[in-house]
Amino acid sequence: MAGASLYVIAAGALAADDDAKSSLSKPYVTVNGSIQPNARAELLLREQITRGAKDSQKLREGVRDILIKQALMEQEARKAGLDKDVLLQAQIDLARQNILALAWQQKVLNELKIKDDDIKAEYDSQIARLGDKEYLIRHLLVAEESTAKLLIEKIQSGARIADLAKEYSRDAGTNEKGGLTDWTAQGNLLPPLAAAIKTLTKGKVAPNPVKTDAGWHVVQLEDVRPFKAPSMQDLKPQLTQIVARRMLDAQIKALQDKAKVE
Repeated sequence: MAGASLYVIAAGALAADDDAKSSLSKPYVTVNGSIQPNARAELLLREQITRGAKDSQKLREGVRDILIKQALMEQEARKAGLDKDVLLQAQIDLARQNILALAWQQKVLNELKIKDDDIKAEYDSQIARLGDKEYLIRHLLVAEESTAKLLIEKIQSGARIADLAKEYSRDAGTNEKGGLTDWTAQGNLLPPLAAAIKTLTKGKVAPNPVKTDAGWHVVQLEDVRPFKAPSMQDLKPQLTQIVARRMLDAQIKALQDKAKVE
């Protein structure tokens, strides 16, 4: 039978107290003698709630049904000797390793002490990288340089990028908009595009195709304006994540540096 209730762990908690641990270890349902503890039911319940389901008796009955079916299939897999398969054992080991690694990362992130000076330094670095201008451009993206050159010739003969975009451009994000991009800060442009754009005046098309990893671009500068950076306060959540990730990466790097790897 299902347990009378599930012990709901507070969001973000890394360890439960003794009462919680005791409740989580108790059986939620037992299938052919195999105990499915409250902890498993709690994880399934939280997974469903995260996806938008509302906690209800019906949802808990669904969780119970899932646990029963999973237990039965696991039992059959063991009878068939699947648990002895080397690759399946490796898959299970990798899943366990990954879960523990993610749990350790979350523990480190929760314990980080990020100072305002760290956030300010990251803000200054990001703003400097973005530059002092932002551009509105039109472009065509094609696979071959020869095609890009042909399109430039068409434009030089009077054709408009906006008219060519739908037929020729492979960029799904702009080909229905006449090749028009959103306003983009200088530092957010791919370096080859940024270099080409800086040589153009409004309305001009780069005389040569521009190569990036995505393909060949035909580029026109539509407009340019000073870049107004968002405030540090507006960006604080993103900046905090960047700083935290860098600090976590530093800890991982330190572990690698002192590890004995053979």
